[in-house]
Amino acid sequence: MPARADATSPWRSVLAPSWSLGRGADPLPTFVWPVASAVLLAAAWSLAAGRFDVTVFPSPLAVAREAMRMAADGTIWEHAGISAARLAAGFAIGGAVAVPVGLAMGLSPFFRRMMEPFTEFFRFIPAIAMVVFALIWFGIGEASKLFLIAYNAFFSIAMATEMGVARVERSRINAVLSLGGSRRDTALLVVLPSVVPYILQGMRIGMGRAFATIVSAEILAANAGLGYLIYSAREFSRMDTVVVAIVALGLLGLAADRAFVAIARRLYRHTLPEEFGP
Repeated sequence: MPARADATSPWRSVLAPSWSLGRGADPLPTFVWPVASAVLLAAAWSLAAGRFDVTVFPSPLAVAREAMRMAADGTIWEHAGISAARLAAGFAIGGAVAVPVGLAMGLSPFFRRMMEPFTEFFRFIPAIAMVVFALIWFGIGEASKLFLIAYNAFFSIAMATEMGVARVERSRINAVLSLGGSRRDTALLVVLPSVVPYILQGMRIGMGRAFATIVSAEILAANAGLGYLIYSAREFSRMDTVVVAIVALGLLGLAADRAFVAIARRLYRHTLPEEFGP
């Protein structure tokens, strides 16, 4: 029978299930695993790229050269900045509508029954299916793109907010009411603080959905942005440029998520659970 791994064995954190490990159990620095993953990805990418032409599947070296060129002449910064501004505006609009709707659905059974047929139906319809209506209703300007981003972010935030209200402990509500508190007091002192973690997690998911929308929105109705850059480069078989734009989009999303988690932890450090954010 093989001997069990010692508790201090480096392999313990790799092979053991998550529930058996405490926080800080990994003996290796936290940056080791992302770096190792990046190295393995680059190696696999290089091997795969060797079988194709640069117009089909560019190598990491070709992409790196194109990235340096685009960074030097400012092209990638311009398109990334435009996409970031659109994402921030569309996400803010979607969140500003979704949070009150989610709270109302959670607090009012009547409002929830009225809204659920619409939310349950439309949340399965992707934003790209609404492109035609967005162009007809708002034209080819910024409004159509903001609508699509807000539309795709809305449902995750609204449903997470509704779930948060439903998960509020009844004993806490009864405690406020027994002390003479009103419904307003209950909503402000119990419901809202309890729902904050759910709202923020819904916003993180909604942010991912917003990033998934920006490419289709900019491909169909834009003359700048990372989505437009991907589409225009594809027409000229500049796959290295396409990959640079995709990497920029991923890095932009990662930076936005890390910034969002940092701000949320700073503002709500006494409310958020430890599990919020890596």
